[in-house]
Amino acid sequence: MNDKSSNISKRRRTARAKDSADYVAKRAEVLGAAATLFKQQGFHSTRLVDVAREAGLDRATIYYYAGSKEELLQDIVGGVLDTAIAAAQELGADVTLTGMQRLHQIFVILMTSYEENYPATFVYIQEQMHQVGVQETEWAKAILKRTRLFDRMLIDFIKEGIEEGDLRSDIPPRLHENALFGMLNWTHRWFVPGGGLTGRQVAETFWSIYTGGALTDSGRKKICTSDPVLSVVNG
Repeated sequence: MNDKSSNISKRRRTARAKDSADYVAKRAEVLGAAATLFKQQGFHSTRLVDVAREAGLDRATIYYYAGSKEELLQDIVGGVLDTAIAAAQELGADVTLTGMQRLHQIFVILMTSYEENYPATFVYIQEQMHQVGVQETEWAKAILKRTRLFDRMLIDFIKEGIEEGDLRSDIPPRLHENALFGMLNWTHRWFVPGGGLTGRQVAETFWSIYTGGALTDSGRKKICTSDPVLSVVNG
């Protein structure tokens, strides 16, 4: 089917513009089916007809909800990234928080978001994260811009933690970020919701490992004093 020459593409655009509850609900189901198949089979091995079958649709009806599998992946990734950016912006605007508190909260938010949106976020990490930077499409450029915005906010939180004396200044901010968030990005290889650990438990455990080596003595004392959960984890 040539989607560009088909009236169904016009119907799809009209339906998305109207944002009806039934259409939104069914499209969310299609996105969920796509994410599951992308995770199981890989993005490149999954066909749009496979997504249709998984979502209980026929070969023609799937085009009412998506023009291509690329469109589905883009919507999956964009939604999760926008949620992360909004959370970081909210934390950054809260003047009552320290840099370490902001960093801790966004770290936990990210991992719980991975869990709540499983396997959508992992699909991006597994299939596309390292490819977006070399693509020339408008979507890739927009995603790269938003990813860099999120990255700058994380670096700002880390720099704040260093300036406040809680994080070690002999470790470059970028290395702090790679050490901490690299642990989360690797979870796509093994984390499955309901597999024994919750997303929050994973995040808190990783956080304790990170803070065990990244904090200054004064920073560790502050964490143990202000956060009952981490005071137990950090001993």
